[in-house]
Amino acid sequence: MVQFLLEAFILSILEMISLVGLLIVIGLILGLMEQKANSYFFAAFGYKGILATAWLGTPVHEMGHALMCLIFGHKISDMRLLIINRADGTLGYVTHSYNPRSIYQTVGNFFIGIAPLISGISALLLSLYYLLPNSFKVFEVYLQEGVMIKSFDLTFVKGFASASLVLIQSIFTLSNLFNPHFWIFLLLAIGVSSHMALSRADIRGATQGLISLYIVLFILAMMSNFMRVNAYNYISQVARYNAYILAFSALALIFSLLTLVLSFIVYQIKIAAIRI
Repeated sequence: MVQFLLEAFILSILEMISLVGLLIVIGLILGLMEQKANSYFFAAFGYKGILATAWLGTPVHEMGHALMCLIFGHKISDMRLLIINRADGTLGYVTHSYNPRSIYQTVGNFFIGIAPLISGISALLLSLYYLLPNSFKVFEVYLQEGVMIKSFDLTFVKGFASASLVLIQSIFTLSNLFNPHFWIFLLLAIGVSSHMALSRADIRGATQGLISLYIVLFILAMMSNFMRVNAYNYISQVARYNAYILAFSALALIFSLLTLVLSFIVYQIKIAAIRI
């Protein structure tokens, strides 16, 4: 019996890592970059520095929460897409309730919590598609030739880095400097990527859902062990979708890094101006 439970425990842990592990890691990386970039903007311009990107990024962030609430059957009781001059610094929020007896709605807390990652990445991809179609074609080729034929391993990660560099080169070209669509895309990308990270409330909600998700996976793991189903084969197949997650996250990671570099440069210029 102990061996049976131990195998189910290990299997459910592996399943959860395969399903959501990479999303959590990407969320943490984006959160660290956003926190640092916003600190530089705030130091350089005060609260107005945050609002310079929040006017666009915060509504995309909150609409992600709202959409996931609808998908998982949560009732939205109040929603503010953008708040200016709130004393506690809150830029927006979605207040929702759910039936704690519903496994589906409880697990939904995780996806509602991480929804800004999904809505932000989607907004970046749509902006790239409509404003810089040639660059989107480069991304499309990468999906077709890279993700489709490779497993999620070290070779893929190296290929991802090379493809990301090609994507950057296709966006930041000399001809694009004279293309108004490029500047619109740049403005949108910086605004969205500056507010994709999860707030503390988002993380708390996602944690509740993650616990429920693990319980569901643990029960499924016990059932698969009982029926003598080799679930490890399914894990290897499910883990492959992480390649798509990383691929679609490329724009978010690129422009979050760009925003961080830009905020640091602006901060250094402000410091230099004060010293003069």
